[in-house]
Amino acid sequence: MISNPFKAVGMLCMLIAFSTHCSEIYQQQLLRLDSMPTHGGFTETLRQFSGKPMVLSFFMPNCKWCQRQHQSLKQLKSSCPNVQSIMLGVQGSKNSLKQELRKKRNQFPAYMANSTIIKAVGTKTPVPFMLVFNSSGALILKTIGYTPKEKLVTMLEKQDENMCQS
Repeated sequence: MISNPFKAVGMLCMLIAFSTHCSEIYQQQLLRLDSMPTHGGFTETLRQFSGKPMVLSFFMPNCKWCQRQHQSLKQLKSSCPNVQSIMLGVQGSKNSLKQELRKKRNQFPAYMANSTIIKAVGTKTPVPFMLVFNSSGALILKTIGYTPKEKLVTMLEKQDENMCQS
C-alpha cells in the first residue's frame, strides 16, 4: 500500500506505464457505471475525452466530502465549460457506486477504477481525490480532500489561463 497520496500519483504514472504526459490514462479499460445496463456492463477507455482538459474525481460510497466535491464539479461546469469532469469510483462494489451516483444525481461520465489504478493509488487513499489533465494529456494538478469550486477555478486558471475560457 502507498501511504503518501502524492507519491501515489507518481506511482500511477509508473504502474500504468504513462509517458511524460501520462497519456496512458486514456487507454485504460474502465467499467462504465453511469450508463451501465442492469445485467452486465461494458468497458471503455477515456479516449473520447482527450484533447480537452479533464478532471478525474475519485469517489466512494457513503462519503459526504465526495458528495460535496461532486456538487463543486457541477458548479465548475458553468465557470469552466471546457473542463470535462469524470467520476472514478473506488472502494465499493459496482452496485454501491452506481447507487452513490444516483444519490448525487450524477451528470458526468462515471467509471469504476480498474485494479491497475487502485493498485497505483492504494486502497486507503483518501477521497475525494482529483487528478487534472490539460488538453495535451499532461497531469497538471492533483488534489486531496474537498476542493471548493472557487479554489478549483483559481487552481485551474493558475495552471493555464485559457482553461476556463469558453
